[in-house]
Amino acid sequence: MAAPTISATLQTLRRRIASRIGDNIVGTASGGSSVTLTDTGDIARFPTDPQYLKGAELTVINTTNTVTSRHITNHAVSSGTVTLTTPTLDFTPASGHSYEIHNIGGRGFDKSDYDNSINAAIDNIADGYFTDTYSVAFGMQSGGLDGFRRHEYPMPSGYNYIYGVDYLGESASVSNLLTSSYDGTLRAMGDATARTRIWQGFKVLSTGIYGYIALLLEKVGSPTDNISLDIMTDSSGIPSGTNVSKGDSDVIVASTLDAERRWVIFRFDPPVFLVQSTQYHMVLKRSGAVDASNYINWYEDTDAGYGDGTAGTYTSNGSVYTAVSTSDFIFSIFRESSLWIPMTPKLGWRYVRVGTDKIFLGELHGEAIPIRIRGLAAIAEVSAETDTVPIRPEYVEAFAISQLLSGNAGKLLANNTMQQAQTWAQQIMMRPKPMRGLPNNAVRIYA
Repeated sequence: MAAPTISATLQTLRRRIASRIGDNIVGTASGGSSVTLTDTGDIARFPTDPQYLKGAELTVINTTNTVTSRHITNHAVSSGTVTLTTPTLDFTPASGHSYEIHNIGGRGFDKSDYDNSINAAIDNIADGYFTDTYSVAFGMQSGGLDGFRRHEYPMPSGYNYIYGVDYLGESASVSNLLTSSYDGTLRAMGDATARTRIWQGFKVLSTGIYGYIALLLEKVGSPTDNISLDIMTDSSGIPSGTNVSKGDSDVIVASTLDAERRWVIFRFDPPVFLVQSTQYHMVLKRSGAVDASNYINWYEDTDAGYGDGTAGTYTSNGSVYTAVSTSDFIFSIFRESSLWIPMTPKLGWRYVRVGTDKIFLGELHGEAIPIRIRGLAAIAEVSAETDTVPIRPEYVEAFAISQLLSGNAGKLLANNTMQQAQTWAQQIMMRPKPMRGLPNNAVRIYA
């Protein structure tokens, strides 16, 4: 199913709505101070006698999209340079910062009014409109000396509906260790300064782009920080301390792990380029302090059955990587791929509420293979200047204008631009609300 039409940011729509009302001046600052903004651009054409912009609201947006807004107390022009004076701004306007002016002549609205009207449009259809979402949530599990086989997985958060479960159409690209190699041993990470990180050396079977590494992990207690995986170059059989280019994974919230063993997928985005037969090391670490009651276990093979690297630990008080020559950790590596193969609904996957929400898998295509859940998430309000508004811009414009001008209903407007905008908005709002039909096999999530 196609993604919803998304084509405008909060800033773009706010300026577009204000322009329809005739309440939008935009430009780029040439400088300023804590109480002024200067510009030598088109703004110089606005009259200073009377002060056309006095009382209007000035919004300044810096290069990191931080915003400060104040009402203009003085508007002066000298030798083509415009100086707008305001109460103290949150930061000093500098050359290259953009600005916009609203509530001009008392006939428009403040920035917050425009932003609130955009979010009101989103809220108005939130119950009937969703955005596509997906996640690499876990890896398939099977095998093991104890006949370990898992079909149920916790349902990830953030979904209102799910309509598909896929598995990655790539085979493991390393002579990896699976649960059949697990011999009952596991090693803690983040429980003491002697194990602030643990690591595993490895080599890939062929040169290429790699996107996923699966580790067999469990949590102990209730860790609340994040865990992540680095890929480091080699230094005489141990990690060098230097990541390969883009060799760090997305972070995983440790609390989302199970208190029983599970393949946890670390996704590399962008993926990482690895060279055949070259020694690398994957290094598991936590973002928080060591905690003897709340930490992570990585499942281990003390027979050292993997020939292309060894396990090891890292101590923070000495910043030393140390090999454990008789052990390897359980892991698997997969190439980056756009080939995701759908599982059959009902037979291949199903969602069940059993105490806590679960996904059940009926098709197992190979151990540790990444699983992706496709679904729909509720659209949400926007707040940052660069946030993309999740519904069609013309509907947002029309709803926002109707809401902003509703206080003028039944009154004569001296401003013809406002009258034209109101007429346009009324015509658009006569159309049905944007809605989204649910995809086939969509299942509502109740958690």
